[in-house]
This record gives sequence, structure tokens and C-alpha cells, in this order.
Amino acid sequence: MFSRNSNILLEIAETVLLAALIFFGTRLLVQNFLVEGPSMSPNLADSEFLLVNKLSYLTEDPRRGDVIVFRSPRNPDEDLVKRVIGLPNDEVEIRAGQVYVNGHVVDESSYFRGPIARDTPARRVPEDSYFVMGDNRLQSRDSRDIGAVPRASIVGQVWLVYWPPGKFGFLPDATPALAPVPERLPFVAPPAGAVGP
Repeated sequence: MFSRNSNILLEIAETVLLAALIFFGTRLLVQNFLVEGPSMSPNLADSEFLLVNKLSYLTEDPRRGDVIVFRSPRNPDEDLVKRVIGLPNDEVEIRAGQVYVNGHVVDESSYFRGPIARDTPARRVPEDSYFVMGDNRLQSRDSRDIGAVPRASIVGQVWLVYWPPGKFGFLPDATPALAPVPERLPFVAPPAGAVGP
């Protein structure tokens, strides 16, 4: 009888240990995240649950257009979700409702359709940091407010929306293109005494 009970206890201990290993192993690879607020709408909505790939940046750097979860530089206890706009050493400027990176217009048409509420003077992104913005530019607290995000603060790349079930799916790749800035022709004053049209 004692042998039979000890076998049951051993099996329970093995099951609990295996479950703990699976749980902690999974937590090393992925993390769930709850979207709070409208800053990433319409692409990610308030109260959606996401899976974040914590290994995505072990071998490569974040790319422009990636949606990431990071610890806020102003409040390390707060995790935020935003889209990478500027890479280390880029110069980012927002002028007349358009984002410019290194003097090039950023074509964000694959994920962003809307106004940008305020201009932001040109800023150089520090080494090993990223300039991030929410897709809902009118209601997003992002690098325009909190500054660049250090790479060490990045938790991982958003991989999957898993709740609500109707939104289940992988986040599409949305790498924006940098369009060249149209060249401005130099102003040439009309000859003295010229008459207009």
C-alpha cells in the first residue's frame, strides 16, 4: 500500500515539475500582452490580447515598421506597444502631417491612414535606440513625448493577436518605404522691369 501511494506522489511531482518547466520555458520565448487604449488603432484595438516574441531581436535588429512591446523610458513598470519609425542614428521629423526620416518621406500607407496632430522638429535617434509612434497619431503617447526607446527596454516583437477570436491572426509585415524628397528648384527672380502674365 505504501509503495502504491509513493508511486502516485512521484507521478504527481513529475507532472507538476513538467508543467512548471513548460510554463517557464514558454515565458522565456513569448509573453502575452493586453492592449490598453486606442494608441494603435485601427490595427490593434483596446482590450486585444497579443503574443510577443521575446527572441525576435536576439540575432537581428528591430526594423522600421515592426510593432514592438517595450518598457516605457519614463516608467519602467509600464509596458507600451508602438511601431518602430526611426532606427539608431536616423533623423526623424514630422512636418505638415508627414513623417520624414533622413530627409525622406516615410510611406506608411500600408498601416496608417490619418492625420498627425502636431509637427515635431528634427531629432537624431540616439545610438542603440529607436523612435516609435502609435498608429493612432492623434491619441498616442510615443517618442514625440517620452523620447527614444533604448534597445535594452524592448521586450519583443508583436507576433500574434489571439483575443478576441474574431481578430485571431499574425500581425502582417508592414515595412514602410522611404520616398525621396522632391527636389526644389531654386528661386529665380524675374528680370527687372518684367511684366507678369
